[in-house]
Amino acid sequence: MSVQSSNILFGPTATTKFQEQYGSPNVVVTGAAGFIGSHLVERLLLLGCRVVGVDDFDPWYDSTQKRDNLAWASAQDDFDLIEEPLAIDGLRGMLGDPSVVFHLAGRPGVQDSWGEGFVESSHRNIDLTQRVYEMCLTNGFPRVVYASSSSVYGANANRHDLTPELSPISPYGVSKLVGEQLGQVYRLRGLNVACLRYFTVFGPRQRPDMAMHRMFEATRPNGPVFMRRGDGSQSREFTYVEDVVEATIAAGFIDEAQNCTFDIGGGSVTSLNEVIQIVEQLSDRPIRMETVDLPAGDPPVTVARTQLAQEVLGWEPCVELLDGLAEQARWHQHRWTYADSLLIAD
Repeated sequence: MSVQSSNILFGPTATTKFQEQYGSPNVVVTGAAGFIGSHLVERLLLLGCRVVGVDDFDPWYDSTQKRDNLAWASAQDDFDLIEEPLAIDGLRGMLGDPSVVFHLAGRPGVQDSWGEGFVESSHRNIDLTQRVYEMCLTNGFPRVVYASSSSVYGANANRHDLTPELSPISPYGVSKLVGEQLGQVYRLRGLNVACLRYFTVFGPRQRPDMAMHRMFEATRPNGPVFMRRGDGSQSREFTYVEDVVEATIAAGFIDEAQNCTFDIGGGSVTSLNEVIQIVEQLSDRPIRMETVDLPAGDPPVTVARTQLAQEVLGWEPCVELLDGLAEQARWHQHRWTYADSLLIAD
């Protein structure tokens, strides 16, 4: 990729420095084939870790994209994939003693968590998270990094200068907050659980349900129509996936991060309409778009408070929105070119 973070884990000497400090640790990544999980797996491998990924390829969206996400990692000798739902109890025989379990598996999506959708949100974000904590405690795996969400704040994460209350406004937000609270319970029994609240992550491999993915797809002449929710004035702190990966790895290895909770945000707040303009500029085509009512559970603005991540992890976001979207645009273009070549071959 042409985008590079300036932080230590992504610098030109990152692997050497990491191995001097941590060696070549054994790690586990749940949700390894997902958007963020696959980027995390690659970065850990490049840093010299031995990685076991766990993913059951939940059919919530096309598993072909997930398998494509792991194409490079699957060719590496230091990577193994377990295609089962969080089969962590069998990892000791395969991996020895993992230094960190990065728990990214779950059911994402605010809108899909309403109604019957909460059955899966509850199962994957609460039941299976408790299973991860329990098996890590039972097997003596000392450290878990739990991928949470800004959705735990509901509409309250709207200022840098005030600590927001935890008050979810969607079933998804409730499920992620319960995962955090379970982590607090297991801390009392000696398990080290760090929680990272991700703020609207974007970049290559973004899930098909996410707004930026749908925008880019809607620039194709025969692509789907992008359904803009509300008038587009709602604003988000968008965070590039490589910045998220760096914060996640730091939380897994820096001692001071043990049992802390961090906001992980991109550093600036941008409206949906501004993002629409950028996507159209990068694509050199308009987005085929219709407007629908703003759905329940969608806060007007999200703002991350990243001071603790800066102080404890030595982390700060480095990739600007425009640069990150340009990388995502290239990823979409590559997918389209590949799909078109298959059609021509047929």
